[in-house]
Amino acid sequence: MANSWDWVEIRVKDVERAAAFFEALFGWKVVQEVPADGTAYCIFDTGGAPRVENLRRGGLWLRPQGQAPAVVPYILVSDIDAALRKVQDLGGCVVSPPRQQGTSLCADFRDPEGNLFGLWEEQVESGA
Repeated sequence: MANSWDWVEIRVKDVERAAAFFEALFGWKVVQEVPADGTAYCIFDTGGAPRVENLRRGGLWLRPQGQAPAVVPYILVSDIDAALRKVQDLGGCVVSPPRQQGTSLCADFRDPEGNLFGLWEEQVESGA
């Protein structure tokens, strides 16, 4: 379908290092391909099904004054604190600690290449 979210591309200086980081952090399978122009390119296989059928998500967010423009892809995790510890263990850094967002938690980190990512943990409401 035209005009829907389709792809997230992370541009890095060291493809192998970045691939190893995400394989270790999330258990994603990284398949290296060589496109027609001959550059190194990796495809992520997260192994999961879409969270909600036909769900396309994206949005615009007013960035804080003084911050550089950025695209922030969010990754759904089951334990945001454990994911942030693993980010640090693997050479990334926490940009913002977990914070409440409605009934969920979110946090931001940078990978070893300096790219910004968000983490999202959905929480089950009491009595649900």
